[in-house]
Amino acid sequence: MKVAIRGGGVAGSLLGHLLKNSNHEVTIFDIKKSYIKPCGDIVPNVYRPPMSWDVQYEIKRFAFLVDGELIYDVGYRRPKWLVIDKWSWINGMRESIQHKVTLNPPDPREFDLVVDSRGPYPMDRKVVYTTRAIIKTENFNDTAVFEFSSKYTGFYWIFPSKEGEYNVGAGFLEYKNSRELLMDYMNSKMGKFKLIDIRGAPISVERPKEKGNRIGEARGLVFPLSGEGIRPSAISAEETFQAITKNKEISSYLDDRIKTMESRIKIQSILLNAYMRAKPSMRKVMMKTLMRNDVLIDAYLEDKLDLQGISESLRLMKSGGI
Repeated sequence: MKVAIRGGGVAGSLLGHLLKNSNHEVTIFDIKKSYIKPCGDIVPNVYRPPMSWDVQYEIKRFAFLVDGELIYDVGYRRPKWLVIDKWSWINGMRESIQHKVTLNPPDPREFDLVVDSRGPYPMDRKVVYTTRAIIKTENFNDTAVFEFSSKYTGFYWIFPSKEGEYNVGAGFLEYKNSRELLMDYMNSKMGKFKLIDIRGAPISVERPKEKGNRIGEARGLVFPLSGEGIRPSAISAEETFQAITKNKEISSYLDDRIKTMESRIKIQSILLNAYMRAKPSMRKVMMKTLMRNDVLIDAYLEDKLDLQGISESLRLMKSGGI
């Protein structure tokens, strides 16, 4: 088949890689030749893609704060999260795929199939504007930090990305200038540090009305409470490849194959909207309730906040698997 993929992020590049290795003719349409979108570069340690990524750091410890107050911290025996070299992983897959660097969409008459993998950039749903910084500091520890604010809907993050280096970021729905908030936060929290890189990007926090031949974040596959989109995007690319291989219609095939994940994203969207409508005092109560419960924290860190996922976390804790 001749396949056009609009957008060469996680989903588009992985799908293109799988298709090309199966002797399909693939062209990626993107505004840039190389991938540079910033994020936390974190994946829960429960998934491995068919094209392996380099793991830069393993995270076992987590701390949760609200308005500067430490509410809960937890450590796990095995790595709960993996920090990956996302840019190298994606650009490595894109190297052997034909590109057209353009803003213009492909002409559908020239292709057997056109897949939309443009992330949030159709801008047809609610997004949060985030800023991510990479910094070096001598005051390094191995704990991933989430700090929530009762004033805004969102959080700051401090993730160890490699020894002596942090991935620090901010994103709040009510405040678009996340760069300003992040710089103030780092200056107040991080002590002396060296800024290596800083850049921003929108992240989806709700589903688009139109799914069509969309995959990854273009389909809304981002967990709204954590911002995690790498794993769901990669899974959607794998399932889309299977749909093409089996000559199935992509959207309905995905509806069936990733329905648990999409259900959990929907539940998180409901919780996010409830939090956004709540008064600051009630937001604090909501966050403290979540953060003081081992089972809910485990479900949050692996984006499985539903009855099935919470039950799974509870069973693992009882069996000593966490």
